[in-house]
Amino acid sequence: MKLEERLDLLKEELQKEDFLQARGLGNEVPFWIFDYPPEKELLVRDTITKIIPALEKRTIQVLEIDLYELCLEMIEKKISTDKISSFEEKKGSDELLKKLKLMLKPDLLKKAIQQKMDENGDFHLLFLTGVGKAWPLVRSHSVLNNLQPLLGNKPLITFYPGKYSGFDLSLFGKFRDANYYRAFRLINA
Repeated sequence: MKLEERLDLLKEELQKEDFLQARGLGNEVPFWIFDYPPEKELLVRDTITKIIPALEKRTIQVLEIDLYELCLEMIEKKISTDKISSFEEKKGSDELLKKLKLMLKPDLLKKAIQQKMDENGDFHLLFLTGVGKAWPLVRSHSVLNNLQPLLGNKPLITFYPGKYSGFDLSLFGKFRDANYYRAFRLINA
C-alpha cells in the first residue's frame, strides 16, 4: 500500500470513537507507531499540518510535541548557543553530543512532556513528531517507555521515519533503536 493511501486511512482512523477511547486493546497502552519511509518526511509533515485542523473541526483536540523542538527548548534553558559553540570548538562534536545527551535524559524529557501536557489542558490525542530530527540526541524507545504512565488512556501516535515491525524499531531503516513491543503499528502497509 502506498504511503498516500496509508495517510488517508490514518485520517479516518483518528476520528473513530473506538480509536479515541482506546477500545479493543485488551488493557494495553494506546501507543501507536505510524512508520514511513524517511524520504517521505516532508509529505508526512505536510499531512500532519492538515490532519490537526481537520480533527479540531470535529472537536478532537490534538497536542503535537516535536521531540527535536522540545530538546532544543530544554537545552536553551540550560546553556547558551555561544557556550555550545565554544564547547564544541574546544572539545569536539563527540564530546558535545555526550554533554547534550546528559541534558536530555529520559526522566528530564518525561518532565518536559508532562509540562507540555499540563500547559495544553484537555486533549484527545498526542502526536509525537520530530523523532528523526532528534536522533542521536534521544532514542525513541526510551521516550516511549517513559511516557506510558503519563498518558493513561489517551492515544499517542508516534510518527516514525523508519520501520516498526511490531517488536523493534529501525530508525531510517538503518539504525536499530531497540526492542519495543508495547506499541501497535498504525495502518499496516
